Amino acid sequence: MLLGVALVCAAAAQTGKSTVPVLDEQALFGDLPTIEAASLHAQTLAEAPANVTVITAAQIRRYGYRTLAEALASVRGFYVTNDHTYHYVGVSGISLPGDFNTRFLVMLNGHPLTDNIYNSNNFFGQDFGLDMGLVERIEIIRGPTSALYGSNGMLANINVVTRSPVDGPTVQVSTENDTFGEAKLGASASLNLGRGANLLVSASLFHNGGIAFPLDGLPLPAGAVPPVSNADGERGYHTFANLIWHNWSFTAYLNSRGKQPPVGLGTSLSGDPGQSVVDSRNLVGAAYKRQIGPGELQWQLYYDRYRYRDRFDYPVDGGVQALRDYNRGDWFDSQLTYSLPVSGLGLLTAGIAGSWDVRAEQYNEVDGVRQGYTNHPDRDGALFVQQEVKLAPKLKLYGGLRLDESRLFGHFLSPRVALVWQSSSRTVYKAVYGHPFRNPSAFEQFYNDGGLSYAAAPPLRQEVAETFQASVERKVASAWTLTADGFSYRIRNGIEAVALDDSVQQYRNTGGYRAAGGELEISGKPWDRLEVLASLAVQQATGGAASVWLANSPRQVAKLRLGLPLWRDRLVLAGNWQYLSARKSWTGDRLGGALLTDATATWRIHPRVDVQAGVRNLFDRRYEDPIYLTVDRLRGDGRSAFLRLVWQVME
Repeated sequence: MLLGVALVCAAAAQTGKSTVPVLDEQALFGDLPTIEAASLHAQTLAEAPANVTVITAAQIRRYGYRTLAEALASVRGFYVTNDHTYHYVGVSGISLPGDFNTRFLVMLNGHPLTDNIYNSNNFFGQDFGLDMGLVERIEIIRGPTSALYGSNGMLANINVVTRSPVDGPTVQVSTENDTFGEAKLGASASLNLGRGANLLVSASLFHNGGIAFPLDGLPLPAGAVPPVSNADGERGYHTFANLIWHNWSFTAYLNSRGKQPPVGLGTSLSGDPGQSVVDSRNLVGAAYKRQIGPGELQWQLYYDRYRYRDRFDYPVDGGVQALRDYNRGDWFDSQLTYSLPVSGLGLLTAGIAGSWDVRAEQYNEVDGVRQGYTNHPDRDGALFVQQEVKLAPKLKLYGGLRLDESRLFGHFLSPRVALVWQSSSRTVYKAVYGHPFRNPSAFEQFYNDGGLSYAAAPPLRQEVAETFQASVERKVASAWTLTADGFSYRIRNGIEAVALDDSVQQYRNTGGYRAAGGELEISGKPWDRLEVLASLAVQQATGGAASVWLANSPRQVAKLRLGLPLWRDRLVLAGNWQYLSARKSWTGDRLGGALLTDATATWRIHPRVDVQAGVRNLFDRRYEDPIYLTVDRLRGDGRSAFLRLVWQVME
């Protein structure tokens, strides 16, 4: 049935074209592809006006990344926190407990997935409705992108590009199981429909009965009950379809996930089997691209939908009070761009974008009685332009400017300036300045639950930032690449929840944050078969009037990744090591660091059959993540193993 739904809604634009078998050496060690998200047109990594990391489809398979969170956890300077309802991604030392991943963008084939309720990009676990086997590459653009994409483009931009319908196996079926109880079944097909039409369609179902989640040692509130057997369960489905016909591309991205959190919100009962969260992030859209005159025209139109509901129980006068929250967001989004070469200068890209909320409903029910209803649809439009200027044969200047106008939050002007100096075929230097921003979300500005947990906020101002990044990328030998970069961020008008009397919270502009640091990465092959990538990020992020160390901000993040093909490339062994230094919880406690090890083996037992086995947290290290729920920390996952079978039914 899910395949039928996706076929009816067929859709999605992307330009990635090369999907290579799991153990293909060219995919393992070949050059990285071009990217598009950094400038809204295809360019090489060296040309891009930012420091960019690309995760390829071959790397996703080789290292066994089953979620977007696992893939990003391997990237220089990035780190992931898990409160067992959502994953939260940190970069440049900023990932505040209680924030909803609002200071960067996650995009699907260039279309932002940011919802219109929380302004959230919480799409990193199974709540990301795309199976990783469909990903052609992940483009990770560090630094400000508001000059092209508007609100939320402050720290980074993560663009997930899907596989083309003309690539890959005709039919593919996969199964996946792990020792934490998850079972997943997926299928995809790439079809030539004739008359220039090609279709990619995919669907998967997943179910996790949960485990007896460990709550020992945590400062639980009065009334909390022991963990139950399915305290961390999860279930749902993913569907995706992409139809390409001549200059048109159509997309459908439909998914839903239900989660049973092991720990509740506020003073709710931890381990309560009645607690649940159900969310979905869906879209359908069309994109058109063609050459018109001397330049290229791109147009896209999307309908987006976000749904969220939960239930949490609270102890009241010897009984239990059920509180349910509901969020319903619907909106249309469109963008038109035109790129053309300007004689004597370079490529000029200009565009217009707009978003129209149909609704942004928020309300809650207490024992079945509705209260706190708000619905404040926003309307916003934007004009943007970027000019590339060739100052010298090896020196290029990028100048970008975007004007955003929001009905609810006013206007903002976002500039970005970048210098790219390719001093030789082996070395490129980059310097980037930006002035990005983030509008308050509908949740931060308007939500209230009748005074139980949240009070309505006063008028909130936009978060704004001054950012500077500099990097050098150098081929230090025929098979090695060295990357070094430094960054400085200053964010003003930071939006945070502050505690009022009687444990009620309210969002306010509380001050600002500063982050500065440097990163170093080396990648290559010490000999013909072994791939190595090692990185270190050293950073310091502070905030508040006293410039205190920010919560959930490790000062060192180190990574090591190894991949080794063996036995005529039929077997690949891979390992990931990740070290996070100590972090603070939001209550000020210091949580120790962690060194985590992952191992994966992929075996092609038949030309059409791959078997993959992996172990996460191989040495069963105990560590704690800072979170913002009933408690201020939660134990990270212990050792687990998974087994995945991929069967290509037809070539």
